[in-house]
Amino acid sequence: MLALLLRVWPVILIFLALAGCAGMTSPQPKFAFHSFSYDGWAGYDNWEATADLLEYSYGDQYRMVRRKVEPPRTRLNPQSGVGGFMPVGEFLYVKWRVKATGEIVDDRVDLRPLLPKDMTKHELTFVIEGRQLYVYLVTPTPKGVKDPPILKTYLSWFNVTYEIYPINTREGVDP
Repeated sequence: MLALLLRVWPVILIFLALAGCAGMTSPQPKFAFHSFSYDGWAGYDNWEATADLLEYSYGDQYRMVRRKVEPPRTRLNPQSGVGGFMPVGEFLYVKWRVKATGEIVDDRVDLRPLLPKDMTKHELTFVIEGRQLYVYLVTPTPKGVKDPPILKTYLSWFNVTYEIYPINTREGVDP
C-alpha cells in the first residue's frame, strides 16, 4: 500500500499544480450573494406603458439573467428578478422598443468600473425612459421612504440607491 502511495503521490502533486495554473490563466467570474431585477409595471418603475422590453443580459455567465423575445411573443414581461449566490455581471445589455415611435433602441453598459468590489446583498436594476436607459445600484443600507434621494426606481424608496448610468452618482463612495 505504501509503495502504491509513493508512486501515485507525485502524479497527484503534478495534477494539483496544473489545476492551480489553469485557474490562474483563465479568468474566473466573481461571485456574490446579490440580485438583479427590473419592474416596469405602473406603481413601481412605470416604464411598461411607454416601452416594450425585447432583450436583456446581466453578464453572460448565468442563464437566469439573460432573456430575449422569441416568436410568437412580441415583448418580454416587464418584471423579473433573480437573487442568490451568482456571478457578478461585467456588463448590462438592454434592448427595447419605444412604443410611441416603434424605434428599437439598445444599450450596453460596462459595469466593471461602476460596481463595488463586494456586491454582497446589493441589487442591480434598470429603468427605461424613452431612448434612455438608467441603471441603479441598490445597497443593503435601509432609509426612510421619503428620505432623499428619490430616484426613478421605486427601490430607492427603501434603500440607499445610486444611479450608476448614465451618470455615476456613486463616484467617491467606498468601493
